[in-house]
Amino acid sequence: MGLALLGCVGALKELRCLLGLYFGMLLLLFATQITLGILISTQRVRVERRVQDIVLEAIQNYGADPEETAAEESWDYVQFQLRCCGWYSPQDWFRVRVLRGNGSEAHSVPCSCYNSSEATNDSAVFDKIIFPQLGRFGPRARPRHSTDICVVPANGHIYREGCAQSLQKWLHNNLISIVGICLAVGLLELGFMTLSIFLCRNLDHVYYNRLARYR
Repeated sequence: MGLALLGCVGALKELRCLLGLYFGMLLLLFATQITLGILISTQRVRVERRVQDIVLEAIQNYGADPEETAAEESWDYVQFQLRCCGWYSPQDWFRVRVLRGNGSEAHSVPCSCYNSSEATNDSAVFDKIIFPQLGRFGPRARPRHSTDICVVPANGHIYREGCAQSLQKWLHNNLISIVGICLAVGLLELGFMTLSIFLCRNLDHVYYNRLARYR
């Protein structure tokens, strides 16, 4: 918005310095986007490994600090939206200390792993899961200092696919849309840069015509 306001003021007031600043910032933004695209495509393995480490660390520290729930709520939202559980499989949650059952108990997973479409007749479990962390439009923050974590049995109706596979499927299915949006944004930036240079060059003719009127 600030960049757009800068370009509008420069065009309306015919200020070459603002138009030049607008062009420079657009050029810097465009170059940054191109650089990030190249880095992501060439360093894809390192990026995937880094994302994997971040996700597995968030899973391992799930529920460890009741005051720090942002990462947990974000990951719950990802699982809820992508209909997946864990990074590779639900077994990723079995190593979490707060979810680990004892010898007589089955392993548990967060409620965001619960597959309600397979449990339409399982009213007992469904009534137990009111999804305190998940609302209709996204994650709800757990009250601070609260140690209550919504969990369901791992041997129940849960998503069996890991989020790594679900994310790859989502990217594959939406690849054309993502590339189209990126190209559209790039073309818009190039168009605005061209317009700003065109206005800067035309300002010389405008100033010359104004001076000629006063002669």
